[in-house]
Amino acid sequence: MHLTHSVDPHRSESANFVAGADSEHLHHVGYWLVGWALIGLPFLGLLFWTDDWLRSQRLALSGKGWSLLAATISGSANGFFLIPAVVGLGVWLKRSSQRRAARVLVAMLLAGIVSGAAGTGLRSIIGRTRPEVSVEQGWFGPRKDGRWIIGRHAYGSFPSGHASIAAGFGFMAFVWGARAGGLGLAFALAVAWSRFHLGAHRASDVWAGLLVGALTVSLLWPSCWAWVHRGKRPSWWPWSGWMMEEVSHNTPVDSRQG
Repeated sequence: MHLTHSVDPHRSESANFVAGADSEHLHHVGYWLVGWALIGLPFLGLLFWTDDWLRSQRLALSGKGWSLLAATISGSANGFFLIPAVVGLGVWLKRSSQRRAARVLVAMLLAGIVSGAAGTGLRSIIGRTRPEVSVEQGWFGPRKDGRWIIGRHAYGSFPSGHASIAAGFGFMAFVWGARAGGLGLAFALAVAWSRFHLGAHRASDVWAGLLVGALTVSLLWPSCWAWVHRGKRPSWWPWSGWMMEEVSHNTPVDSRQG
C-alpha cells in the first residue's frame, strides 16, 4: 500500500523564497562589515586629523533656530524619550494587528539599545575629553591622575552615545525595506549632526558612533531579519513572547506578503 502526500506548491515556493532570502541577507552582513572596515575606519582617521578645523566651521549654521533644531533632534535619540515612544507605538501596532511592523520596531529598538550600550562601554574606557568642557584635553583611558574617570561626563566623548543609539536604531530600519532604511539613515545622520552642531562632540566622535551602530546591526541582522519576515524568534531573545505571536518554525512565511 503506497501512501502519497500532496505538496502545496505555494508553500514549497514560499520555503524556497525564504531560504534564498536568508542566504542573501547573510551576504549583506558581510558587505556591511567589509564596507565599514574599508571606508569607515580610514575616514575616521581623516576626521581625527581635521577635527579642530571642522569644529571651527560648525557655526556656519548659526542662530537660535538651528540650535533649537539641533537640540530637538538630539533629544529624540535620548533613551528616556526613544524607548517609551517606540514601546508605545509598538503596542499600538500589535493591537492594530500590524504585527510585522511591531516586530520591526522592536528589532530597531533592540539594535539601538545594544549599540548604545556598546558605545557607552567604549567611551567609558577610552576616556576622551568632550570638546566643550574646561579640562585638560586628551585621551586618558579609564583613569586620570590616579583616579577613576569612568562614567564622568567630561571624559565620555568618543564614541558619541547619542550617535551610537541613533545608528543602531536607524540602520536596523533597512530590515523593513529601502524606504524605511532611508528614513532610518536620515535619522541617524541628523542625530550625529545635532551632537556635532551643539558642540557636545567632535566629528570623529559622532562618526565613531555611526560605526558602532553599523557593526551592531551587522551582527544582529540575520536573527532580526528572520524574526521580522518569518516570525522565527531567536533562542536568545530577551523578551519572551512579548509583542508577537510565535510562528511555527516549520511554516515559513513569504515576506512578499503583508
